[in-house]
Amino acid sequence: MKLRTFFMLLAASGLVFVLSLLYTPNRETLNQRIFFSRDVSLPVWATFLLVALCSMAVVVVFGLLRDVKQLMDSVTQRRAIKARKEIEQRYVLGIEAILNGREERALEHFNAILQRDPSHFESLIKAGDVYRALGRFPQAIELHRRARQVRENDLRALFALVEDYELAEETPLARETLTQIIERKPKRAITAYRKLRSLLVREKEWEAAQEIQRKIEELLGEGIRKEDRRYSLGIPYQLACRYAAEERNKDSLAILRRQVKEHPEFVPAAWKLGKVLVAAGESDEAIGIWRRGFEATSAPVFLTTLEDHFLQLEEPERAIEVFKQLVWKAKRDVIPRFFLGKLYYRLEMLDEALDVFRSLRSKVSYAPTIPFYIARILERRGDPMQAAREYSLLLSQMDPLRLEFHCATCSSRYSAWRDFCETCGEWNSIQLDLKEQLTLEEMGINPTLVYDNLESGEIA
Repeated sequence: MKLRTFFMLLAASGLVFVLSLLYTPNRETLNQRIFFSRDVSLPVWATFLLVALCSMAVVVVFGLLRDVKQLMDSVTQRRAIKARKEIEQRYVLGIEAILNGREERALEHFNAILQRDPSHFESLIKAGDVYRALGRFPQAIELHRRARQVRENDLRALFALVEDYELAEETPLARETLTQIIERKPKRAITAYRKLRSLLVREKEWEAAQEIQRKIEELLGEGIRKEDRRYSLGIPYQLACRYAAEERNKDSLAILRRQVKEHPEFVPAAWKLGKVLVAAGESDEAIGIWRRGFEATSAPVFLTTLEDHFLQLEEPERAIEVFKQLVWKAKRDVIPRFFLGKLYYRLEMLDEALDVFRSLRSKVSYAPTIPFYIARILERRGDPMQAAREYSLLLSQMDPLRLEFHCATCSSRYSAWRDFCETCGEWNSIQLDLKEQLTLEEMGINPTLVYDNLESGEIA
């Protein structure tokens, strides 16, 4: 029995008891009639009793209505909890289907959820992601737009739309969406800035990309990461290349000179600066730039460029002299010595070339190009037996004339030097791979100790 019912019964009993006490001394008064109309009347005591009963009835009725409402709310709540659990189970099954590579099955689960709850945000996001992975971009865009309407302040839907638009090749919409993200939280939208920068770089809109890069640097300050810092050099470099292609040499030279001065290790800038100077008729300055570039970086692209430049001018003697000077100045002379030998070979100076290539054998652990050149030289000199021995070293090798370049960041392989790695997006990372052997000093070993141990018959 509820407490409210108990008190109502107690009040009713108390009223009956009071009326019974008052009835005997006030019988005449209580038996008098009260007229409600000409034909309707009740005794006083009956009127009091009727009023009391009506008052209690009102309380009882409202109490019953409240109990019914609570019962209905409880039933509705239990149904909502049951439905929510079923949706959660469906959502988990959808995620598991994605992880197992069953995208169509995942869509069945997510669509079943959306039929019951069209505004289920997580299902809208995931179903849109699945449609995007399947290449069905219109459906992905529609679901992610619905998710955006459900939660206007949740940026996940906007970022999902950016990816949809990019893959659907709707670049203007992707840029517009990223701009919306940035406008909402301009000081905390570093991810959106980075995506917008990548989009602009892909579209080769270098001025706009440079402006976004400045904003990223302002937001990050000294905490800027390496992946962001590389754009500080790469984007202006690409802008200078575009100016050069448009014959705006003055603008191109201004950017490249500044980069070479501030970042002498950035190979593409020095290489391109020399190219622009040659186009502007400043060949001597270009040669100086390329020589200093090689001395600072040991990048072989400078040697290749110098060789082509001098031979184009029909000045082979000058090319040989420059290469010899670079060999003398280099701390590790494998690369300039190799290119000197290749130059000799190209100029039909076979004896000089043979001496250079043979001197490289002890310095290079693996380079099929060197025995190939030696074999060709011996063959031209009329020594087929020695040439055959050299050729035998190449039987298991492919493309012996091809120099291998690799990206120092992602290890991607290229057949020629490039200023930009298409795999990882890094500038100034392509290097020639001759697998040069390191000296004991370069490996951090004291040669004196090694020789002493060898003489005493001990090996450390």
